[in-house]
Amino acid sequence: MPDPSSESSRTCACRLAALGSVDARRSPRTVGHRGARALAPENTLRAFEIAIARGLDMVELDVHLSRDGEVVVIHDAEVRYPDGRRVAVATLSAAELAAIDLGEGQGVPRLVDVFALARGRIGVYVELKGLRTGAGLGALVRAGAAEGVELVSGSFVPALVAELRDAAPQVPRSVLFQRTATSDMIATCASVGAAYAHPCFRPLDAALVDALHAAGLIVMAPHTNDVAEARAFAAAGIDVLATDDPGVLARIAVSS
Repeated sequence: MPDPSSESSRTCACRLAALGSVDARRSPRTVGHRGARALAPENTLRAFEIAIARGLDMVELDVHLSRDGEVVVIHDAEVRYPDGRRVAVATLSAAELAAIDLGEGQGVPRLVDVFALARGRIGVYVELKGLRTGAGLGALVRAGAAEGVELVSGSFVPALVAELRDAAPQVPRSVLFQRTATSDMIATCASVGAAYAHPCFRPLDAALVDALHAAGLIVMAPHTNDVAEARAFAAAGIDVLATDDPGVLARIAVSS
């Protein structure tokens, strides 16, 4: 277990460095939600390829563990077969999941395959969904699978974020929130050494963003497919914006 005081100092330094890089851009960083799910089956290699081609900064994806312990990229705890059957992800091997046609010939990818695709081309924001995914991602990082990939990871479940902190403390962390008090968001992020706060609710106003910034946090917005809302998020000082359709963020004009 890392020394709490030294971990806190490192986390603070990472936050300040990351915020500096965001400010230097003078516009929010752009993220493809579940890849580019408006243009391809979500959370598939094809969706991530489109996000890369459209020039986004990062892709967001969700992970669970397969029966054989692989970290696999899928939003829900169940996978739907073309015939409508739903089967728990945890009961299938990674190979079985990869063979399911999710559309356009795409199956459920392993996270290591996404890292290989993304390396040197796009960052990856991993949302931890299933049990033990924090530890699973940490094991991949320790094995070098994410080498050369800009990586951020978070969850609505603080325990999974703490699990990742313990397994791979070098990975920048995020906590996702349903509506809650700003002070509680700040305290929760501090408790797991998170550099990012990700409020997934509306409205988000400049006062909330300013309070999170004052606490040293980088702020991510809920994904939006509305150009006007994306512009409003940017005007409020949001650091990271996500969308299903890369064209939405390409149309934002943010004054410097």
